[in-house]
Amino acid sequence: MGLLKTILKTKKSGFEDAFFVIAVMLTIAIFILILNKAWGSIRPDLETSIKESLPAGSDVNITKNFDNVTNASRLFDKLFPLVIIGLFAFVFISAYLSINHPIMLIVGIIVFAVALLLSGIYANLYHQISSSEEFTSTNALLPITEIFMKYLPIIILIIFVAITVIIIYSKQGGSTTT
Repeated sequence: MGLLKTILKTKKSGFEDAFFVIAVMLTIAIFILILNKAWGSIRPDLETSIKESLPAGSDVNITKNFDNVTNASRLFDKLFPLVIIGLFAFVFISAYLSINHPIMLIVGIIVFAVALLLSGIYANLYHQISSSEEFTSTNALLPITEIFMKYLPIIILIIFVAITVIIIYSKQGGSTTT
């Protein structure tokens, strides 16, 4: 337990954690898109092949099983907001535990500008990938991920405002760290 307290007290982070959040959000969004596209592409041939290879009179319902797999792969879209909440929690906890010098405000503003620019680039990158001819139909099946990636710069703005509030709160005596 003492080791954990030492690690948490010496953890220095805050503004720079937003880069991690941005990269993870883009990676997960593209993974969900590609996963659903790949499954949608291989499902018909795989389903046909398995149905043909089953012995006559088999009571295995391949279509129902494949529908369950399809629903599970689309469930990742519904779980995307939970990933965002987890990333927010990670950034907030690390920002609350940070011990920063006042000069970090200037560094934080620069990092904020770069992260906001990067989030806009990542949002456009995801939009270009998802609106390409190959992924248009798959992207229509993933509305939640599309919304979060569309508003990624606004999400990053909210993260930075929240981190700033947490750091200001902890500097005013709200934190037990020194």
